[in-house]
Amino acid sequence: GLYAGFAAAHANPLVVGLNIVGPENGIVAMRDYALHMRMIHFLKQRFPDVKLALHAGELVLGMVPPEGLRDHIRLAVELAGAQRIGHGIDVGHESRPDSLLNEMRRRDVAVEINLTSNQFILGVQGAAHPILLYRKYGVPFVISTDDEGVSRSDISNEYLLYVSRYQPSYDELKRIVYNSIRYSFLSPADKARQRQRLDQRFAQFEARAAALRKMGR
Repeated sequence: GLYAGFAAAHANPLVVGLNIVGPENGIVAMRDYALHMRMIHFLKQRFPDVKLALHAGELVLGMVPPEGLRDHIRLAVELAGAQRIGHGIDVGHESRPDSLLNEMRRRDVAVEINLTSNQFILGVQGAAHPILLYRKYGVPFVISTDDEGVSRSDISNEYLLYVSRYQPSYDELKRIVYNSIRYSFLSPADKARQRQRLDQRFAQFEARAAALRKMGR
């Protein structure tokens, strides 16, 4: 299965990357997580062009024994070589979390922040969410929905939660929006086109906001 995924992503431009799915607290996932990361590492050496976005750290205390929270993110980043991490909730429980966070920043590994999903599935929200750690350590992140069909959410609601809960400056919010393109698995040409479209949309929005502010004086 993993080989087929790598081969497909390597051969077909419509397959932009690879991930593996399933409950991270499942028996097989917990027992064989390190093995799975070694398998991905092995195949990544043979298909270095294949992009990786791996779920890692979608765990909290009580779901698994404490030792089960200590290395999934590190293994996904340092062994498997993931360019994106899904969730990353248990980063504070990893062994030497400060060094891991610094390494994620150095490698420019983006974290997919799924606020509705993390609240619904894990009960993690507000100040308990590691988004605050990622911000503090300068680890890049993107706002995403996880599975819209499960969470019954959309990207607009996720940004609303991000803004209302964590009150970023406008510049930070704008940077996070651009991160969705920067850390996507689009081709360089597609990224350039999407950045140009986003530049135009921000320019239009900011012009309308400036006009409204002027009218309100």
